[in-house]
Amino acid sequence: MALTKIVLAGAMLAALGSVALGQGTPPLKETAPPPPGTQTGVVRIVNRLNGTVVIEPTKDSAKNANPNAAAAKAAAEKAAEKAAAEKAAAEEASAERWKIKRELIDGVHAGDKVKFTVSETNGTKTITKIEAD
Repeated sequence: MALTKIVLAGAMLAALGSVALGQGTPPLKETAPPPPGTQTGVVRIVNRLNGTVVIEPTKDSAKNANPNAAAAKAAAEKAAEKAAAEKAAAEEASAERWKIKRELIDGVHAGDKVKFTVSETNGTKTITKIEAD
C-alpha cells in the first residue's frame, strides 16, 4: 500500500511538471515576408519640391545566431570599432533616391520605417505605394 502511494505521488509530480512546462511561453508570431516587389527601408531624406525620397534599405537580421555569443560579441565589438569610419560612407552608398507620387509624399517623413512598392516606367523607378511599418 505504501509503495502504491509513492508511485502515485511520483506520477502526480511528473504530470504537474509537464503541465507547468506547457504553459511556459506563448508561441512566437512569425511575420510573413513581404510580397514580391515590396521593399522595406528607412526614409532618410524627403524632397517635396522635386518629388523624391531617399530610402535606406533595411538589412535582414542574422538567422543563425551563435549560442556562444560571448566570443562572437567581443569579436563583433572589435570589428565595429574598426568599421565605424566606413559605416557612414556605406550607408550613403546603400541609400537609393526614388521618385514618389505627389499624393503619397505628404505621409512620408525622415526617419520613418516604411514598406514600399516600386514600378518602372520609361526607365524611371517610381514609388507607387508606401506605408509606415
